[in-house]
Amino acid sequence: MKSYVAVNHTVFPVEGVAEVSALYVDTGTGDGSQPGEAYEILGRRSIRIYAHKRVSLSTYFNSFPASYWQHWTHARSVRLVATVEGRGLISVYKSSARGRASALASKAFHDETVSFDLPVTSFIDGGSYWFDIAAGTDDAVLVSAEWQVETPPEWKPGKTTVGITTFNRPSYCLNQIIAVGQNEHVHEVLDRVIVVDQGTDLVSDQPGFAEAAARLGEKLSIVRQPNLGGSGGFSRAMLESLESVESDYVLLLDDDAISEPEAIVRAVRFADFAKTPTIVGGGMLHLDDRSVLYTQGEVWDQRKSWMRPSGASEYDHDFAEEPLRETPELHRYLDADFNGWWMCLIPTTILREIGLSMPVFLKFDDIEFSLRARERGYPTVCLPGVAVWHMAWHDKDPTRTWEEYFIHRNRVITGLLHSHVPNGGYLPLHALLGDIKLLFMLQYSAVHLRHEALRDVFGGPRRLPALLPAKQAEIRELRSTFVDSKVVDDLTSLPPVRRSSRALLGRVTRPTNPIAAIVLAARVGIRQLIIKQTPGSRRNPERIIPAQDITWWRFADIDSALVTSPDGIGVAWYQRDRGMMHKYLWNSIRLNLRLWRQWKRLAEMYQKQMPEVTSPDSWRATFTSLGTAD
Repeated sequence: MKSYVAVNHTVFPVEGVAEVSALYVDTGTGDGSQPGEAYEILGRRSIRIYAHKRVSLSTYFNSFPASYWQHWTHARSVRLVATVEGRGLISVYKSSARGRASALASKAFHDETVSFDLPVTSFIDGGSYWFDIAAGTDDAVLVSAEWQVETPPEWKPGKTTVGITTFNRPSYCLNQIIAVGQNEHVHEVLDRVIVVDQGTDLVSDQPGFAEAAARLGEKLSIVRQPNLGGSGGFSRAMLESLESVESDYVLLLDDDAISEPEAIVRAVRFADFAKTPTIVGGGMLHLDDRSVLYTQGEVWDQRKSWMRPSGASEYDHDFAEEPLRETPELHRYLDADFNGWWMCLIPTTILREIGLSMPVFLKFDDIEFSLRARERGYPTVCLPGVAVWHMAWHDKDPTRTWEEYFIHRNRVITGLLHSHVPNGGYLPLHALLGDIKLLFMLQYSAVHLRHEALRDVFGGPRRLPALLPAKQAEIRELRSTFVDSKVVDDLTSLPPVRRSSRALLGRVTRPTNPIAAIVLAARVGIRQLIIKQTPGSRRNPERIIPAQDITWWRFADIDSALVTSPDGIGVAWYQRDRGMMHKYLWNSIRLNLRLWRQWKRLAEMYQKQMPEVTSPDSWRATFTSLGTAD
C-alpha cells in the first residue's frame, strides 16, 4: 500500500491580513486581493468563500513549486487533498515556464474530501500547480488542503535544529521564538531551537519570554557568547546541530526576521526528498512593505565577486501590484548560487564534510558557504513558498557605516576562494573605481576602511579567528575619527548653507551618457587633486544632499555638504580635503595593483588554508578561548 506525506500545507495569514493577503489569496480583482468581498480567513489553514464567489490560490505561499520538485527530487507525482464544506467547485491549474495557465481537472464538492493525482513530469523550464475554489449558492469553506508526495519504503522524516542569532534585538528575537513555538505542526520537524544571544539586552529578560519558552519546552536552549557577528552566531548553531544525533539539518534564521512557520516544514520536507544533500533557502520579503519580495534567488558573478538576481527575476517584486499569475518570470525555474542566511536550511552532512562558516563576523559568509558547497557537488535551491519577512535594505548605506570594512574584505576573500577568472577578473579595477567614487563624494572614512580591509586580506586566512572578537570595535573607533562619520541631529546647531566654491570649466549637470560621465569625472578628479578647498567651505556647508540623492556628480562643484544619514536621524558635514584625496588615491592605486599582481598567490593560500579555519575543531577552539564552549 502506498504511503504519502504532506510536503506543503495551504496556509493563510491571521494577523496583518491587509498587508500580506496578496501572498496567500488571489481574487483576480487586481486590487491586491483584499479579503472582505470574496472570502474570510477563518484560521491558519481555513478560509470561507462567499456564495457565488471564486478565489484562486495561485499565490506565492499557496501554489506548489512543481518545477523545483522535478529538478531536485525523485518525486514524479503529487497528490492534492482538500477537505471542504458546503457546495462548490475545485479546479486545478498548472502554469508553464511562460506563465501561461491551463486547467487540468475540476471536481464538484459537497461536504467532503476531494483529491487529485497530478504528474510532476513537464516542468523542466518552470511552472507550478494551484487550485481555485468557487462557491455555489451558499458559502463554502476550505477546511484544509495539502500537497502530498509518495514516500519510498526507506524514507525517514528529517528533523532540524533551528539556529537564531541575536544581538540586542530581543523583541524581534522573541517574536521569532513565538512564531516557531506556537505552531504545533512545526514541532514535528523540530529537534531543537538554539538561540545564540550575543548581546547585553537579553531575549530571556523580555516580557513574554517564559510563556514562549514553555511552548518549546526542552527543545529551546539559550547560548550566551560575546558578539562574534552573524558568522560566529550561526557557526555556534551549526556546531550545536552537529552535537545532536537527531538533527539532520540546521535552519538558520535572522533575529530581525519574521518567519512564515509553514516555510520551515516545507524546507525540511523538500530536503528530505532531495536527490542529494541540498541547501534549501527561503526568499526575503520586506518587513516594512510585506507584499514585496526582495529576492527569490541570486547568483554570484565571479568576474567581480558580486551578486545579482537569478535569471530574468528582479529585486523588489510587489505581489499586490503584480500577482503571481501575472508575473511570467516568477513561473520560470530559477537557478541560484546561494541564499541569504535570513532563512537557510543546511544538511548536517554538508557541515561535516565542508566545515562551518568563515570566521568573518558578517557579510558574504552565506555566499561563500554555498559556493564552497557547490564545488563539492551540493546545490543551493531557493524554494518558492519558503520565505521570511526581513528588514529591507533601502534605509541602509553600508559605505556610510563600519560595515563597509567587512563587505569589502569578505567580498575579496570570497573572490580569492571561488573566482576562477585570472587575477580576479574585474574585481581589482572595480574596487579601485569604487574608491575613486567614494573620494569624489568626500567619504574618506569609507575609503580608509576599504584599505584596512585589503591589508587584512593580505595577512591571510589564519588571522581571521583572532580578528573576530575585537575587529568590529576597532573599525568603529577608526571610522569615528573622520568628520564624515559624525552625524548631527540638531540642524540648528550648524552654520547656514552658503556657497563659496566654484565648478571647474563651467556648470555641472547630471551626466546622461557614458561619455559625459567620463568627461565630468575627469573634471572632478582634476579639481579635487589640483585646486585647494575654499576656506569658506569649512565655515559654512555649501549644499544639502538628501540620502536618497547622494551620488558622486553632486559633489563636482562644491567643497562641503550636509548629507542626510540613511536612517534620517541627522546629517553629516562632508568636507573636501585635497591632502586626503592625494593620500587615499595613491594608496588605492597601490593596494589594488598589489591585489591584482598577487591574486594567484593569495588565492592559492586562501584555498589551502581556509578548510582548516572553517573546520568544527577550529570553531570549537575559538569558542573555548572565549570561555563559551559549553
